[in-house]
Amino acid sequence: VDAVVDQLSRLDLDGQQVEGTNSVAQVLAAKYNSELAGTTDAEQAEVSQWMTMSARHGPAERQVFAQTINNHLAQRTFLVGERLSLADLVAFANVHPYMASLSSQKRFNVSHFSRWFDLIQHSLSADALAKTGIQLIEIDLNAPVQPKKQAPAATAQDKKAAGEPKAAKKEKKEKKPQPAAKDVVIVPSMIDLRVGHIVEVAKHPDADTLYVEKIDAGEDELRTVVSGLVRFVPIEQMMNRDVVLVCNLKPAKMRNVMSYAMVLCATSPDGATVEFVEPPKGSKPGDRVYFEGFADGAPEAQLKPKMKVFETIQPGLFTNDAREAGWFDANKKFHKLL
Repeated sequence: VDAVVDQLSRLDLDGQQVEGTNSVAQVLAAKYNSELAGTTDAEQAEVSQWMTMSARHGPAERQVFAQTINNHLAQRTFLVGERLSLADLVAFANVHPYMASLSSQKRFNVSHFSRWFDLIQHSLSADALAKTGIQLIEIDLNAPVQPKKQAPAATAQDKKAAGEPKAAKKEKKEKKPQPAAKDVVIVPSMIDLRVGHIVEVAKHPDADTLYVEKIDAGEDELRTVVSGLVRFVPIEQMMNRDVVLVCNLKPAKMRNVMSYAMVLCATSPDGATVEFVEPPKGSKPGDRVYFEGFADGAPEAQLKPKMKVFETIQPGLFTNDAREAGWFDANKKFHKLL
């Protein structure tokens, strides 16, 4: 636990050198407590996914990661299954500085995240936390008390002369009750997944780790897409290949280049290998891709950042033992990408 919370990136164990925080965590779990890595294939895959997500969310993205955790834990105690796992430990170490920076009100606004954080920090021994330099944070899960506003003191002009009759108060009109907002159920079909074909690719002029691609998505114009794949995929393997695109994310500027989609990829548990999610055989640019059981749902025209649709679905995205991409729902049912 000490090593996992400390986010070790290299470890010499029994003459074996292990590199990468995720790999170190997996090796230590296998040696001392295998249940931390998950007790079923589905749990192990989900633990790996959370660890990879944690590794990819650095200091600048911790707010988004914390919100993802908050949404995921609306009806859960731990990130994976019914017990503490490596997913909880690695994520806890990642978001600790962010939690320390939050006010009581902001912690209350992400109450599921705060509840989980408090549980994890008290599940670890004080010695383990002290060795890694992590301090306990006092978490108050009650709503902060708002100070009452005092009425401003009356000025001389506001004071009425003695005996002066008061003007009759106007009757307040009753406000009509507003209809309650409907709860939105987030489902994978809200994400617009389509087949794309990479027509052009070049290194980003201002970023060594980014490619800028021109992708045919079956539309009148090619889509410009920026992808952080330079360290994982050689440029010659990027050209003239079919990919799966997330087409309804809000366009984002990445180092002064606007990106209008995201290429869907799969990452190994240790984060060292990234591969493209392959479109269904026989598909062509512009064809819709969907998860099994969600073919009838219509995707949103553009995902609203406040709804956190992609962030809610993303933790369930995995590949199975047959290397098929899909999505695990809350009941651990696997929906294959078709």
